[in-house]
Amino acid sequence: MTKTVVEVVTFKLNPGVSDADYVAASQKTESFIGAMRGFIDRRLSKGEDGTWMDYVVWADMTAAQDASAQFEQAECAADLMQMIDPKTLMMRHERQMWTMSPAPAMG
Repeated sequence: MTKTVVEVVTFKLNPGVSDADYVAASQKTESFIGAMRGFIDRRLSKGEDGTWMDYVVWADMTAAQDASAQFEQAECAADLMQMIDPKTLMMRHERQMWTMSPAPAMG
């Protein structure tokens, strides 16, 4: 087991918000999130039912919680948050228990 923490945020977009607009707004947060202490990786996906998942890996719980608190105040987050239906927003911080890496290529 590691100290690594996964932040899982699920949500749906407000009516009228396009996928492309949301992805563009997410990309505007790259430099802010990427500069946060403990940032490791981030992925954004959308399910067939319209539920999005923002999946961020942090070095530890303190880094994850600090980033969450600072993100709420960040200028780059305002447009992004206005696109999300607040009734559907859920965030969890979970300890990463295991990681599988790709097998080395056979020569």
